[in-house]
Order: sequence, then structure tokens, then C-alpha cells
Amino acid sequence: MQCHKFARQQQLRGGAAAPSRTPVARIARQCRAAPVVDSTKNGSSSNGTHTGSCPTPAETARTIIDIVNEGSLCSVSADGSPLGAPVAYQLDKDGQPVIQVAAASLEAANLQRDARASLLVQPTAFPARGVASVALQGKVQPHESGEGSSSETAAFKLQIDQCVYYGGLDNSGVGQAFSGDEYRAAEPDALRKFAVELISVWNSDRAEDIYRIVSAHMGVPLVEMAYAELLWLDRLGMYIRSEVAGRTPEVVRVPFYRPVLDERDARSVITMAAQLAWESERTYVPPLPAIFQDAASN
Repeated sequence: MQCHKFARQQQLRGGAAAPSRTPVARIARQCRAAPVVDSTKNGSSSNGTHTGSCPTPAETARTIIDIVNEGSLCSVSADGSPLGAPVAYQLDKDGQPVIQVAAASLEAANLQRDARASLLVQPTAFPARGVASVALQGKVQPHESGEGSSSETAAFKLQIDQCVYYGGLDNSGVGQAFSGDEYRAAEPDALRKFAVELISVWNSDRAEDIYRIVSAHMGVPLVEMAYAELLWLDRLGMYIRSEVAGRTPEVVRVPFYRPVLDERDARSVITMAAQLAWESERTYVPPLPAIFQDAASN
């Protein structure tokens, strides 16, 4: 609606009837966000303020840790060698994992002797599996797990000193380290609980919208799009696997024209992006209501 309002304002400023062809493509570009930014390089400024069209590594790390509840715990054995073990975890208010293990286990003995530990977390199922993997490093401390605890289990909270982020869809596979303070200050993405459902709906019921959106973003005629699939989305945009006839398939980041607030807002913004792509394809000019037509003709 803001885009259409902008177009109508431009028509009225000229003091004449609307031209036969309004630069809808230009309006669409203004409504889309800035060009894709590599979030691992400049997604945030030195003071932590978000500046990119992708979530920062810290934000994505918080999202991954939040939507997964299991990982591989690495503790230090008596001889100094690492020991890996599958564990489940819950999170405290700062996103730090509370890990529960068998009290008689080797990993429990290791953690009681040497508090150093790391936790590797990677989603096991697609589409989230392709987003990123995260390794949390720090020291554990005994944790009172409250109700449901027993003498047969031992709980430890991992106080995060460092986080190592291994990006997937953003092509930043080389591990990037940042501090535990940056991790704790970040917020998990607003769409993390709804992303899988939204992806399923748009890929199955509204696939044409995805084709149109990525076609418009890449500046490629729709008829040349051989394939398009929504892979993941967050509050700032979408990752779409695309294949243009005669080109190598690629993953494209399509930013939203503004951050979305929740699931309903995401549906609205994606629908608007598809509508803008449709209008741009047809050089469509939204008709003015009668009251504005009278004003434009005077």
C-alpha cells in the first residue's frame, strides 16, 4: 500500500492526469531493501548496530541455538584428549545452554574435573540444516535443574566465552569467532518458529510468487526462470535457490523492503513483493480512485 500511495502522490504532484506508463519498476526497487550485504563482514557496525540486509552472525547463532535442542558436547578427558557426546539442552534467558547428562557418565566426570567445554549445534532437518552451524565455547558450572531432577542426572550451564559461526546459505562457511557478550546481546529471529511452515506454504501453494520475486530481483524475464525454491527466510529477507536458463544454479538473497515483525507481517510483505514483481513485469499502473482522478485533472 505504501508503494501504491507513493505512485499516486507522484502522479498528483504533476498537476495532470496520470501518465500512461508509471515507472513501477523504480518504485519496486525503492520498496525493496538495499543490495545484498555479506552479513559476516558488515552486517553490524562496531557498536553492534545492525546495518546489513542479512542477520548478523550473532543473531543467526542465537536463532539456530533456539530452534534446536540437541548437539555434540566436547569435554576434556583425564589424559587431555577430547571426548564428544550427544546431549540435549535447554536455554536460560540469555540463550546459554543448560546441559543434562547422566551423573555416572564419562562426560559428567570430565566436566566436574575440568570445566572447559564446547557445544556444537547443527539443525538435523532441512530447511534449517542449510542455514548455519554454531559452536559454543566456554566453561560449565553446576546447575540446579529444579523439578524433575534426580540423583541419576547432572546438569551444567555453559557460560559462553566465545561463539564460532559456520554459515551455510550466506556462503560464509569458514568459521567466524565472536565473543560471548555479542552472542548474549543478540536476539533470535522473529520468524524462527514459523519459517518452516511459511517455506512449505510458498513452495507448494504459491510457488509462482517465488519465481516472480526472484525473477524481478535478478532482473531476469520470468520465462527464463527454470527453477526457484524458497530455502529460508528471516525478518530481513529470503534465501532462494534459483536457476536461470543457461546459467549455473545459485542461491540468491532477496531482502525485504523493511524488517518484518511476525508471521502475519511476513506473509503480507512477501505477498507485496510478489505483487510488485507482477506489476513491474506488466508495467502495470494502479488506477486512481475517482476522488484522486478529479484532483489530478484540475
